[in-house]
Amino acid sequence: MDSVNPMNVLKLVEEDYKQLFQLDGQPSEADKQLKELVKEFTDVKINRAGSSSLALEEDLQYELETGMQTFDEFEKLVAASNQLAEPDKNPSQEDKVVEPLSSGTESSPNEFYVPRISHPKQPPSNAVTLDYKKRSVDFWRNVATKKRRSLSYYGIVDRKITKFVTDKYIQEAPQVKKTAEECVALVRSRISNYGLDCMWNTDQSGFDYEMRPGRTLHLAGAKHVLAICQSENSMTHSYTVMMTIFPGTRKFLPQLWITLQEDKGVVGPIVARTMFKVDNLYVTASASGKMTEKLYLEWCEKILFSHVEDRCILLADSWRTYSDQEAVLEFKPEELEYEMITIPPKVTDDIQPLDRLFFRMYKDSFRKISSFIIVHSLPLQVHHRDVILKMHSLVYQQLQSLRFGDLVNQAWHLCGYTDESFDYVNPTEFSLNSVGLVIVTMKTATTGFCLSAAGAKLLSASITSTISITSVKFIFHEFCDILDCASIVGHVMSM
Repeated sequence: MDSVNPMNVLKLVEEDYKQLFQLDGQPSEADKQLKELVKEFTDVKINRAGSSSLALEEDLQYELETGMQTFDEFEKLVAASNQLAEPDKNPSQEDKVVEPLSSGTESSPNEFYVPRISHPKQPPSNAVTLDYKKRSVDFWRNVATKKRRSLSYYGIVDRKITKFVTDKYIQEAPQVKKTAEECVALVRSRISNYGLDCMWNTDQSGFDYEMRPGRTLHLAGAKHVLAICQSENSMTHSYTVMMTIFPGTRKFLPQLWITLQEDKGVVGPIVARTMFKVDNLYVTASASGKMTEKLYLEWCEKILFSHVEDRCILLADSWRTYSDQEAVLEFKPEELEYEMITIPPKVTDDIQPLDRLFFRMYKDSFRKISSFIIVHSLPLQVHHRDVILKMHSLVYQQLQSLRFGDLVNQAWHLCGYTDESFDYVNPTEFSLNSVGLVIVTMKTATTGFCLSAAGAKLLSASITSTISITSVKFIFHEFCDILDCASIVGHVMSM
């Protein structure tokens, strides 16, 4: 681009305007402002054309450095030129967009609104770069602003969807909540009138024949994670466990109900004769491995009514088999006062004690024992009928320890039925820790909840394998002999 000579420009402008305007004495204020604006505009054009006629020292101080190597240099430059300063709360007159002052005599065509622009000696390309850097520095320096621009600042993060629901589900939510509150209020009124010892909660839960954890350790980024099981078929077939707890002095019924899956729906005579038997289990069978109405009535007669006295208020879910209370009353003793409170649908996860806390703890303990057997290649088939019964007998007996009594109390509290909260002991963490299988109690008729000297001697005399894990020895005995004789499976002995 050719260089610009401002004198030639003035001469050309004079030629254009001398026919319309004449010199009229002293210039007005508006004329002076227009002159400054034209001069600034002309200087910008001169600088762009590369002319050295105005490259004086006083003008070069406005030029922006480019090619800076460090952020500190840029920061010093910005501080020196005051480009990042906070805007004035009370801007001066020259910072405002105003109308130029009039000459005070008559209106002039030279009077028009002129916006104030940035310093004209700064090249536009550098001005854009400076504005971008200014905003970048402001953003990264202001941590609070950065956080506010992120959804995580408001507690909004990416989460996995755990359940898909319809609009009907959302619309019915207030009514469902209301029915749950009414059920809780009814139970609390019964507890207030009759005490805790009359309340019972029963529920069923399905168990796979081989229960394994769903997670394991593997290298990051692995697409397929394989785990060993003893039988793939046993991972997809299940049986039913029916448990009953209550918040009073007694926490459990003496026997745990188990319904196994058998082809003909009954336990055959040979299996019944050879199957593992123990006092704290009541074993039945069905073709599907699930409870039937006939089995439910048998449970009422053999398990529930034979172990309760005076009054029984049973809290159960809305399973349709429970609704036939007329058939239940046929097995009820005459002296027993019986009432059943039905938990409304869709709220059992919130107000049923077994679902709220206890079954999860029970399954964790059962799964830990199964995994321990498989990981350490012990000579047992965890999906075998007798092994399953022995493990249930063990876990059910251990959870009846007084140490875990507050676990049942807390389950009732979390549902809203009681006011007092309890600090419970997690059975899985306490009894089945990372060291191995640790049995903490042994229940016998003579010693109660403790390990007697005779039991310890029996255990030591019948060791079949010893596994060293850190500083603790896990002593594992065959289930059959140990459960029959001492009702324990293992014991921890310090080295």
